Amino acid sequence: MSYALLDGINRYHCSKNLLNMIDDLKSIAIFATVVEQGSFRGAARKLRLSPSVVSYHITALEKKLDAALLYRSTRKLSLTSQGRKLQKVSETMLCTVEQGLLSISEQNETLSGKLTISLPTALTRSYYSRSLANFCKQHPSLEVDIIYSDIFENLIEKGIDIAIRAGELPSSDLKSKRLGQIERKLVCHPKLLEQQTPPKQPQDLIQIPWVKLSSLPAKRRLTHPIHESVEIEFIHNVSVNSVEGMTQLCIDGLGAATPPAYLVSDYLNTGALIELIPDWRVSPIPVFAIWPNNAMKKSATMRLVAHLAKAIT
Repeated sequence: MSYALLDGINRYHCSKNLLNMIDDLKSIAIFATVVEQGSFRGAARKLRLSPSVVSYHITALEKKLDAALLYRSTRKLSLTSQGRKLQKVSETMLCTVEQGLLSISEQNETLSGKLTISLPTALTRSYYSRSLANFCKQHPSLEVDIIYSDIFENLIEKGIDIAIRAGELPSSDLKSKRLGQIERKLVCHPKLLEQQTPPKQPQDLIQIPWVKLSSLPAKRRLTHPIHESVEIEFIHNVSVNSVEGMTQLCIDGLGAATPPAYLVSDYLNTGALIELIPDWRVSPIPVFAIWPNNAMKKSATMRLVAHLAKAIT
């Protein structure tokens, strides 16, 4: 007999044995329900089966065990000695299954496994990071890998479960939810204006040197509660690839910049930075959570989306 044929026969018997076992488990569960309900009809109603199907499974069990399990009469059922033994087996089996299913359900509530999160470096000291920290504290069994990067990685290729992105999103197959926005301040070091006329309107800003963020164009849109919004282009000699780097160079007096408000609020309070034309506001940047479209509702990914949305909006 060839190895391939022998292997095929073994697999056939293995599959047949598995199917037989599944049938046996189903019959035992039906038997337990019959005992619990005290009749075939009662078990049939509870299991939403016909009485004939219930009777078939009990008869099949008795034939397989070669023993009577139930004494049947027109009014009641009673267990034989073999039936009482099987009743104990069925109780143990169903209890084990119930506990197993319950443990899986509890694991769905107690998050475990690994979650990979990506967000821009500009959010390192933001409320988004604090919200992530709170989420990690609430789920200590969850392994979390947080990646701060200004490179927009492909979530699917890099195995990223959820990313927080600042700015308008390009069209894609990913799911997304807007979480909030980043308020920005137009600021500079006071000494930057010592040899220049302080700007009074947006057009005056083009005379001031700027520190440019590499990922954004050399222009900003400013809004006013009364006047129409204005887009201005600025001059710059220095570009930097991180928001925190841009902010620090601005603090060092290299040029004007529009960092997130949370990065410069302390410097504005101490006078280390000043706000330019404060009646005008820099347009905020929207912030989104994005994730693969096959994430399950009870997954850590979706739990984090809900947590961020509740904490930040």
